[in-house]
Amino acid sequence: MKEPHRNDLVGRHLIVDASTYNRRNLTSTDTIFSLFEALARNLDMTLLIPPIVCRYPFANSEIESFCDDVEMELEDKVKKLETEHAEKLGGHIDLSLSPIRIMREFLRRRQVEDSGVTGISIWAESHAAIHTWDEDNYFSFDAFSCKDYRPKDALRLLLNHFDIEVLNCVNLMRYQRSMPVVTAFQVNSSWDVVVKGDVVGELDTIDFTKMPANLD
Repeated sequence: MKEPHRNDLVGRHLIVDASTYNRRNLTSTDTIFSLFEALARNLDMTLLIPPIVCRYPFANSEIESFCDDVEMELEDKVKKLETEHAEKLGGHIDLSLSPIRIMREFLRRRQVEDSGVTGISIWAESHAAIHTWDEDNYFSFDAFSCKDYRPKDALRLLLNHFDIEVLNCVNLMRYQRSMPVVTAFQVNSSWDVVVKGDVVGELDTIDFTKMPANLD
């Protein structure tokens, strides 16, 4: 097996599955936006555009537009029927649809409910992304860059922005023609780094460049 070497390196890819004690900030687009700004600043990445952040379900407007189209078509049909058959029908025609009314009420409720957030930050050096599931107290995060960075700088920001129970992490060094080097570890609420059940140090003291591959 060909051993990886520095001139073959594509970049570092940090992948995180996070469990939180509560929903704090998992539904906040402002928090995610500020997280991405801090990531670019602390990891010394070049933002190509401002971070893109939206709350799910972002398709509400499309569904509402569909309801509008249905109701407009129904109104046109009613006017046509009333014009062509005024004497026979003898009054106003009601062609309203209960499913449309129910859908509009559903959309109104969803607009005021908290929900998960999706965000992405595009760097000249690559990207960072996050997806939150507030109902499960969970989020997924990843940051890939051809410009190397310290994983602890990204993880520290996650710990500061959310009430973390545990971060399940994969540190993936990617190479063009060589096998990737993969290190799996956890970071707990005390900021201890845990490998295969054993505490190997505190986040700010760990040198991830010296952590051997350990993913079986």
